[in-house]
Amino acid sequence: MRVTIEDEFADGDLAGTRGRFTGTHKGDFMGVPASGQPINVKYIDLWRVRDGKLAENWVQMDMIGLMQQIGAMPGA
Repeated sequence: MRVTIEDEFADGDLAGTRGRFTGTHKGDFMGVPASGQPINVKYIDLWRVRDGKLAENWVQMDMIGLMQQIGAMPGA
């Protein structure tokens, strides 16, 4: 798996990245056996910093797109 960061951003106590995960589905994932299919999944990762420590985290990623790419769901 490879993570590509396309944007980094920060504002006050928030910092985050936007990017994508790419790779090949080579092992069991959420009960779906390896398909050998390539994957390309976009994400946004947001962190709140409090007292110099990472206090909260939110991640949004295209799980439906991922499941379609590995053959666990029909495509659009």
